[in-house]
Amino acid sequence: MDPKISYFKTFLITAKTKSFSKAAKELGITQGTVSNHISALEKYFDAQLFIRTPEGVELTPEGQILYESARKILELITSTKQRIKSLHQYPEGTVQMAASTTPGEHILPGIIKDYRREYRDVDFQVEITNSKRCFELLERGSVDVVAVGYLYNRDYDYLIIGKDRLVLIVPPNHRLGREGRATLSHIMKEDYIDREEGSGTREVLIRGLNERGYSMMDLNVVMRLGSSSSIITAVSEGSGVSIISEIPARKAVEAGLVKIVPVEDLDLTRYLYLVKGRKLSNPSAVRSLWEFLEG
Repeated sequence: MDPKISYFKTFLITAKTKSFSKAAKELGITQGTVSNHISALEKYFDAQLFIRTPEGVELTPEGQILYESARKILELITSTKQRIKSLHQYPEGTVQMAASTTPGEHILPGIIKDYRREYRDVDFQVEITNSKRCFELLERGSVDVVAVGYLYNRDYDYLIIGKDRLVLIVPPNHRLGREGRATLSHIMKEDYIDREEGSGTREVLIRGLNERGYSMMDLNVVMRLGSSSSIITAVSEGSGVSIISEIPARKAVEAGLVKIVPVEDLDLTRYLYLVKGRKLSNPSAVRSLWEFLEG
C-alpha cells in the first residue's frame, strides 16, 4: 500500500526529535502509531530508515535520503495547497458559457458586469443559442454554465436569475392592437411567427397551449426565426404576430416597432435559470460566480 502524506510528516518529526515517544507527543498520536508509520515507509522503500542508539534513534544513510526528499514533498504540498486556496479566493481565467436569447441578451450582461466589479481577473466567453443546444453543450462539457429560459434537464445544479412573462406582439397598426385585447381564438386566425425548435420560449408556449387543449398545429405558422430580435423585425413589418419574452417586447414597444396585446385566456410566466455543468474547465471561477449570485 502506498504511504500516506501523514507518514512523511511522522518521519520528519521523528528524525528531528530523534525519539519515537517525543514524536508521538508532538504529533498528538500514540507511540505505536509512530512505529506503524515508520514501518510502512520502510516496507514501501525496502530500506531501514532509523537505527537505535542509547539516546534514541538516528537516521540511516537511506533515511537521510528520504529526509531530504520528504521535506521537499511536504513543502511542495503546502505550497500547492496555498496556491489552490489563493485561486479559490482570487479566481482568474475564462468561464465558458452558452445562453438562450432572452437571458443571454438581457440578463447575463448585467450579472457579468456586477460580478466583475469584484473579480476583475475572470472573463466570460458567451455563445448565444437556444435552450436545447445550451443543454447539449453542457452535457458535452463544452461550456461551464448556461443561462436558459427552460429547463430541459433538472438533474443539474441551477439558480433562478429572473422571472419573465411571454406576451403577444402585433404590428403597431394591427386590429388587435387597436382593440387592446385578444384571446387564443384570435391568435389562431392570424399568421403566426414561431421560434425555432429547441427554443425555451417555444417550449413554454407549447406547454401553455397543451394545458388549454391546443397544440402548435392550431397556429397558422408562416415562418420560424431564431431570435426575439428577428421576430420583432418580422412583426413590425407586418409579417404576422408572435409570442415572445416581455423583456425585449417592452423595448420594442418603446421604439414604436410593435404593440403588446394582453391575451385573456393565456398567461405564460416562466423563470430564467443559470445552470452549472458537471465538467468544469474553471471550477474556481464558477464556484465564485455561484457564491456571488447566492449572496
